[in-house]
Amino acid sequence: MAGKKRSVNGQVKAQPRPQSTPEDIVMTDATQPCGQRPPPSSKTTSTPKTATESTISNPNPAPTPEKEVKALPPTSKPAPKSRKPTNRKKLPKLPKNASISTRPLLHPALPTQHSSSSSPKVIYITATTPYIPCVKRVRKLLVGITKREKQSAASLGSRAGGAARGGQHSVKALEANGRLEAKHVERNVAEEASKKGGARKVGEMVYLKATGRAIPRALEIGLHFQADESYRVRVELGSAKAIDDIEVKSGATEQEQQAEGKADDDIPETRIRTLSSVTVSIGLV
Repeated sequence: MAGKKRSVNGQVKAQPRPQSTPEDIVMTDATQPCGQRPPPSSKTTSTPKTATESTISNPNPAPTPEKEVKALPPTSKPAPKSRKPTNRKKLPKLPKNASISTRPLLHPALPTQHSSSSSPKVIYITATTPYIPCVKRVRKLLVGITKREKQSAASLGSRAGGAARGGQHSVKALEANGRLEAKHVERNVAEEASKKGGARKVGEMVYLKATGRAIPRALEIGLHFQADESYRVRVELGSAKAIDDIEVKSGATEQEQQAEGKADDDIPETRIRTLSSVTVSIGLV
């Protein structure tokens, strides 16, 4: 018998127990050699159980609590609203024997280059308007506007100087007594405007108007003047209404029209069509 180790006091020391070697597990299942699981290694002391072994060892397993799945609210985005007007109605369809002839848009007579500021300078642009001649025409109108502004300023200055030399009443001497003259009132208005020295009065402008396919041409001309700092350009969008005539061919018979469900009485003689329009205002700074 081997001796026991003791401490200094004479007590027996506790000795560690030797580890037991794992025993080989004997496979008792009647399975084919190729379908058997590999034996566990010597380092492991337990083997995983299959589903059949777990059901045999525990015939009444406890039910596992199922996690409650919360219904998430729908995350669908709202449908985007259309920018186009919904109250717009399409024109009715015409029969095959009807054709449309468009009328030219009505506009007032074009003013001359030397007309006063009371008549606006308007140029109507079409899809076939030449580019360079239109630019030259706009510049010519702007030069005429500048000349008239200088003439009006010179005439007002001469009137004010003559009134001062003539010893007429000043601005403060005017009274609403019913005996005022127009020239005295104009002189006082000019003097007040010169004394204030505020922002410069916005002068006349040349207006380019176009509809439909002519809109790109008007915008090109406006862009040409916008590149120059000595001009100011403003663009305004709008709409215009045009009248179209409806012509019915006489070759079609009444039976053909009745078969199509449209008689001559149902076809209008004219109808109104809406067009997009643009106004480009060009002036000097």
